[in-house]
This record gives sequence, C-alpha cells and structure tokens, in this order.
Amino acid sequence: MPIWELLGLVGRAIPRMFLSPDFLVIVGLLVMLSYSQYRRRAVLEERLFGTAFTDPPSETINTLLYGILGGLFATLTFVGIGIPLSETGLWYVWPLALLLMLVHPRYLCFSYAGGILSLSHLALGWPALNVPAVISLVAVLHMVEAVLIRWQGHLNPSPVYLRTGEGEVVGGLSLQKFWPLPMLTLVLVTAVGDLTGADLVAMPDWWPLIRPEVVPEDGRGFLYMLFPMMAVLGYSDVCLSRLPKEKAVYSARRLALYSLLLLAAALISASVRWLRWLAALGAPLGHELVIYLGQKEERANPPIFRSDYGAMVLGVKPGSPAEAMGLVPGDIILAINGFPVYSPDDVRQAMLPWVIDPTITVNGRLSGKGDRTVQYKGKLPPLGVVFVPGPHAQGGLTIVSQSPFSRWLQRREK
Repeated sequence: MPIWELLGLVGRAIPRMFLSPDFLVIVGLLVMLSYSQYRRRAVLEERLFGTAFTDPPSETINTLLYGILGGLFATLTFVGIGIPLSETGLWYVWPLALLLMLVHPRYLCFSYAGGILSLSHLALGWPALNVPAVISLVAVLHMVEAVLIRWQGHLNPSPVYLRTGEGEVVGGLSLQKFWPLPMLTLVLVTAVGDLTGADLVAMPDWWPLIRPEVVPEDGRGFLYMLFPMMAVLGYSDVCLSRLPKEKAVYSARRLALYSLLLLAAALISASVRWLRWLAALGAPLGHELVIYLGQKEERANPPIFRSDYGAMVLGVKPGSPAEAMGLVPGDIILAINGFPVYSPDDVRQAMLPWVIDPTITVNGRLSGKGDRTVQYKGKLPPLGVVFVPGPHAQGGLTIVSQSPFSRWLQRREK
C-alpha cells in the first residue's frame, strides 16, 4: 500500500482545508458554540458555589486542539478503510438526529439516526444509502470519541452536589467536554477528461473495504476525493463512585469496545448482506447498552466523596492557593497549623480572620497522593476549594436530561 504517498496527500490537503473561508466560518461557529457550553457551566458553578471552577477560554482552546488531533485520527481511519461519505446519507441523518433530540438530548448521537435509517433502507428500500458506510461512520466517530475521552475526558471536572434516590445529598464531579472535529472524508466523483498531472494515489486492489453501491456511467469511472467535514463530539458524565481519571478510562474502554465491534460488523456486512441487519440494530442498541452499563455501575457502588472525619475536598479552583499546595478532589484536610479539623466549618474557624504561611495536614489516600503535610507561603483565606457536603446537608441538584420539547411543555403548563 502506498502509505507514504497517501499520508503526503492528506498532509497537503489539511492546510488547504483550514485556508478555506467557508470551512473557517463553520469552525468559528462551532468554536463559539463550544465556548457557550463552557460559559454556561461556569455561570452555574458561580451560582452554586460563589466562584467559577471552569475557565471557558482555556477549555475552548484545549478541546479545539484535542479535536484537531481527533480529526486527524478520524481522517486516517476514513481514508485507510475507504468509507464513502457521499453514500452515508448525511442529508437524512442530520435532520433525523435533530428531530430525535426533541425526544431526548442523547438521541442527537448518530448511532440512533444512522441505525434507524439503515433499518428503513433494509426494510423499505428508502432512503438510498450504503448501510455499511453509515454504520462505519458511526463506529469511527465513536472510536474517536473514546480516544478523546481517554486523553482529556477527566481533566478539569466541575464539582456538583447531587441528591440520591434516598434523599441524601452527596458530592460528585461532573465531566463535560465538547470537541469540534475538523476532518477530511472521502466523496465519490466521476472521472472526466485527462487526469494527467492530478494529485492522485494508486490504491491497492483490496481498497476500499466498503465498495460504493452506485454504478458509474458507461465509459467512466469513479475517483475518491478528499472533502472537508466538521463534526461535533460531546461527553457528559458524573463521577460518584470513581475518581475522574478512572471513570474516564472505564467509559473510554466501553465506548471503544462498542465502536470496534460495530466497525467489524459494518465491514463484514459489506460482503455478508444479512449482517447489515445486525449492524443496523447494533448501532442504537449497543449505544444504549454502553449507557446502561455506566449507570448500573454508579448505582451498584457507594459514593466515594464522603468522609466521617476531616473536611474532604471536592473541587479546587484553578490558580487558587489550594491548587498551589497540590490539593486535589478526594484529599481530606485533617489539621491547619495543628488545629484539628472535623468538618468544613473547622477549616473556616482555623483561618479566622486569616492565617499566614499555614501548614496543613492532609489525608490523600483516596486521591492516591498519600498522607502528607503541605505549606502555603502567603495569607489565607481564600483557600479556593469546595468541600464535600455533610451527612445532613440540604439542597442538591437532581440531574435530569430534558428534551427541548419537554421544556416547552413545562413552560406551557405554568
């Protein structure tokens, strides 16, 4: 396989993609959308805790950079396998995904719209699309999402207070990421005229693994052209029974397994037609299984952000004295300047009206940093932390994902 020629072709196409004014407008709109998501989270944090733990500009830039890396991974996968985007029926998938979002926000994912349209094509012959290509598109996007979750999903979690089904208020960490994904995909074009001097790469006979289902006109052939495309990947999870990094690892593993199995089913179904039914069903049902397993795991394990002694740290404000001292979620403050700490109120009392160059004793067994003594050169407060709520705390959020349609109905009823 002419791998170096192919990489060179992709390398030459990427700068042209980012120099296209139309493409840059789309990138800009999605970056603004990403910023608005992080800004909304920062506003919620400030309303709940009096300070924001999320830095919207920094989060937007970081997720864009990771999204560019994810887009490169997606590009190499699309081109290496040979997935014809022009046969995935995106002009059907996107509208259906937006309609499904009105039922529940998570149904915006292509696994549901792609699966439904593939089943419709298999049963009714409509719409015209290439089922293996559609399911491969879904699989590759989820594979990229799994990689991004593993790389970045655990970074900069947001503290939340949640009310359990038993009415207990517990501490948790919210993981939210929004990745704009610029990438190159393959589209089929009809070869016309003399192609001498064109930037072409001769591919081996086995490529593409997913053959086009359209037939060229007599005397003509098809070429694959690299075409720029923007996608958006989102990740949202809540850590109650695991630390963020561990939670992201488990979520990424499940999603990666789902995407690999789905991709295998799609590729095999390109030759074994009856497997297309299995691949089409597996896209939405497999995605639901991934979500169910994650929720089941949270219900089966006790919350870890609770302590019968000391003051457990739930969130650390970036740039704060707490961050400078190396405090992280899960650390338990046991003493300040030798003054015993049994609750968050004791921390506040120990710092009244202020303390200079304090020495803090910390239990870090949950966070993995071990028992230690930390010092801060300066004056406290502010410390820059949110503590885990006590056993008799009031309030707390009930996390319920509502569709735009549900919210509209609620407003109508008021």
